[in-house]
Amino acid sequence: MRRFFIEPENIQDSSICIPPEEARHIEKVLRLKTGDIVMFFDGTGQEYQVRLDGKENGVLTGRIMHRDLKDSEPALKLYLAQGIAKGEKMDAIIQKTVEIGVKAVYPVSCERSVVRLEGEKADKRVERWQTIAREACKQCRRNVVPEIKPVMGFPSLLQTIGERPALMLYEDEHRNGLKAWLRTEPYNRLKEMFVLIGPEGGFSDNEVLTAVKQGIDIVSLGPRILRTETAGLAAASMILYEYGDLG
Repeated sequence: MRRFFIEPENIQDSSICIPPEEARHIEKVLRLKTGDIVMFFDGTGQEYQVRLDGKENGVLTGRIMHRDLKDSEPALKLYLAQGIAKGEKMDAIIQKTVEIGVKAVYPVSCERSVVRLEGEKADKRVERWQTIAREACKQCRRNVVPEIKPVMGFPSLLQTIGERPALMLYEDEHRNGLKAWLRTEPYNRLKEMFVLIGPEGGFSDNEVLTAVKQGIDIVSLGPRILRTETAGLAAASMILYEYGDLG
């Protein structure tokens, strides 16, 4: 069954008003018609089975046949703090980690970041990433859309984390592995966790030192150095597997 996103404000009692972008996709691309049954989700966990009713005053509408609160979210709230990567790499990171199950993504401008985003350019990029996150939820049948946070610097990220549990993936860490860290008390029963991934050039020595001073644990993913677009996906997969959400 075809699946679409709907903002909660477009839902009125037992009917919905379908936004123009989704309406064009439904009518012009998929060629669905009046009477066809489709699924909508509103990003908050609610899912709706809808019968298309046709257009009213130029607006495509639908009748809600059934609604359900479907929870497919991991028990662990996993927040990905990702050093901003170049071009389509960041798009892929957002898409794949949302599919895996991250709760939110924090795009971070690091000392070695190649891409610098500020002002309106940063806002537009975050808007694009939020759209990618929403599209990823359509594909993976996730009903809660993760939030893509505004672009922030590394010091602001550390302030946001505060005293909450967090770990940094660092290629020059040779003693502590992620798997062993996850199986150590109290890390194997956390309710929330930040995982920090550097940009293409990795974290600087200063960023690592600052993170350590704040109490953030430094771990590795093993003997091979992974690209930034691989590291976050690998780490999220390992973490959610250990917490019983995957596999």
